[in-house]
This record gives sequence, C-alpha cells and structure tokens, in this order.
Amino acid sequence: MRISTDALVSDIEPAVNWVGGLIGAAADKRVAGIEKQERANPLLAAHFRDNFELEFALAAARNYRRNTGRLPKGEEYDPLYSFLIPAQRIHAALPAVAKTPYEGRLRDAVNGAHGMRPFAYEISIATHLMQKGWEVEFVDYAGVARFDFLARQHSVEVEIECKTTSNDTGRKIHRQEVNRLGDLLLPVRAQLAERRGCHRILVTVPDRLSKSDEVLRSIASSVSAAMNTGAPVSNEAVQVGYTFETLDSWPEPNREPEAAVSFFESRFGRQNAHLLFHGRPSFSVVAIMVVSAKPDSVVDTIAEQAKEAAEQCSGTRPALIALHLVDPLSRDDLQSMLRMPNGIHAITHAVFRNENRWHVDSIAFTVPQVRRTNQSGARWLSGDLVMLNNPQPRFVCPELRSIFRAAA
Repeated sequence: MRISTDALVSDIEPAVNWVGGLIGAAADKRVAGIEKQERANPLLAAHFRDNFELEFALAAARNYRRNTGRLPKGEEYDPLYSFLIPAQRIHAALPAVAKTPYEGRLRDAVNGAHGMRPFAYEISIATHLMQKGWEVEFVDYAGVARFDFLARQHSVEVEIECKTTSNDTGRKIHRQEVNRLGDLLLPVRAQLAERRGCHRILVTVPDRLSKSDEVLRSIASSVSAAMNTGAPVSNEAVQVGYTFETLDSWPEPNREPEAAVSFFESRFGRQNAHLLFHGRPSFSVVAIMVVSAKPDSVVDTIAEQAKEAAEQCSGTRPALIALHLVDPLSRDDLQSMLRMPNGIHAITHAVFRNENRWHVDSIAFTVPQVRRTNQSGARWLSGDLVMLNNPQPRFVCPELRSIFRAAA
C-alpha cells in the first residue's frame, strides 16, 4: 500500500466525517468526562491536555462545526488533521480482512489510558515510510504477524514495530496522582502563602504514590501536621519535612517556570521530581516536592518495551523499532544524548546484547513533532530523532538505515 501524503484543506472535512462516524460520539463523551474531572481538580488540566491532545481537538472541531457549519482552522488543529487525513486514506486502502481490526484499534484508542496518541504515532511512521517510497503492509491488522508493518522497497523487506512511552513510564510517582494530592493540599498551600517568605515541603512516599483516595487524604493530613508543628512527620504512608526560609526573592513559578524548577531543585537537592507551587508574587512561594524513597526505573522499563518490540518481529528479516519518547526534547538535547553515554545507549544495549535479537538492525528514538512552515505558507509536522544501529546485525540492510535520513 502507498497513499498520497499530500493534503489540501478540502481533504480535512472528509477525514473528520470518517472519524466522526467511527468514534465521534465516544470522543465527545471522553472529553466531557475529562473536563468534569478538570473542574473538580484544575491541576489535572495540564496532564489531560498533554495526554489527550487529539481527543480535545476532535471534540472542539466537532462542536465548532455544530455551531458554525464549518470546521475550525488554526495551528492547534494541525496535529488532529495531520493524523486524520492519512488515517482515513490508509483505512480506505486496507484489505477487507484488516478494516475491522483497524477500526477496533481506533475505538480502543479513544477510550484507552493513553488515548489516540500511540495509534497516531503508528500512522505517522507508516506515512513517513510511504513518503520515502516504501510500500507498507499493515500485517498486524491483517492478523498475519505480531509486528506493525512490513515495508517493501524493490526486493527489500523490513519489519517495523512502533512503541510509545508515557510520561510516567517507569516512574514511582505518576503525574495524575500528584495533581490529585495537590488538590487535597490546596488549603495548606493557601495558608502558607499568607506568610511572607519561601516555604518548602518535601513529601517522600515509601514506594509508589498510591491511587487510593484514602491514602492521598492521609498524606495530605500528614503535610498539614508538619506545617502546623514545624516538625517532621513520619508514618507508614509518608515522610514529610517542612522548611521555612526568609528569602527576599526567587524565580516566580508563573513568570519563569523553568527557572523556578531549577531554583527549587537546587534548594531541595533533588532533580527530576514532581513540584507543586503556590504563592503570592513578590511576597511568598510554597514549593512542594513529591518523591519516592525508591528509585525510578525509567530506562529499565523502556528497555523491556524495546525487547518486547524485538520479540514481536519474526526474526527472519531486518527489523526497525521506532520508539516514541513523549517528553519534548530539543535537537541539541538529542544530539547530546547521541554523543554521550546515557539511557538510550543502555536501552539499545539491552536489545542488542542478546543474539536472539540481532534481527533488529536499528532503534529510532523519536520525540513529539513540531509545526513547520515554508515560504509558501504550507504547514506540516516533523519530529527529530536519534537512531542507533546494531554493530553486528543478522541482516545487512543499508536501505533500512536510510529510512529517516534527510534527502541529499
């Protein structure tokens, strides 16, 4: 299969009609439920908007059309339309045996824990392959293999398996539970903010931050006790330490969020932890850091996902694993990751060290796409990546290693 990867404004409405007929009502219902949670706990809004960007855009586009009779325009809808147009064209070109599973995958996605993002990632990789001149067969939906795509170019065949991480992959503390706890801590935060200066609260849970309302309420009570007494609180659910500093200034979280995170990470002596802020500009700031007593296992967890992806391939052809890292990273950050030993090298080593996985030629680590525009006003989405190659592949396949290479 190869579809046209060019799109005009006139292609948007048929694609929206197509997806609306399959999941429109389900997407509207999902977004309405999320918005209800946001109203009860506004701290969850950023989490939901990051994870369910496509669902929010689809529901908004459908609502806009109901009110105006036309679909909305604007960059905020580019990810949605860029996903729907190729998704519709692929569906139309699928053999009959694959159409129903494909539709089922879309229905499952809109109600899944990670929404449509993983499915949209598969579509973006398939579309990229077609742009590069590859024929793509959706073997997973046809039920003939466990990997996602079989890509063909002349006499070369390559197996492709896509995996998408979540923001919480391998982490003991998940963002949604932190936000729920933050909502319970609002009275404490508001009370502290009435006292001039810098208030720091370190909340340490013994392992994972529980999803239980009862446990989260118990933690919030412990934080309140530490604030009221000024002494540390320790019990089976949490350890809480409260520190007050008479500082004259600090980076304002609302104005300089990155500087504020860096500043308070330094004050706490910890990095890459969840931070909640409250305060009054130029008067007070309350910084709550939530950590686990046990280390995260992000690299190990993603490595297991990569190994699982390798094992879904047949082992009889060269294979490519496309691994999507959902945390935004700049091109400079990616280049630094490529040059210096770090997590992506450990993940790659975990896959390549076993000769049973030497059919995997390369692992591509991709990051979220960004909008790009040319001088004529055409817009598209494109993402950066780093690609690490197997030094001793079972199958020599230079064509595979050119899949993500820019045209000369």
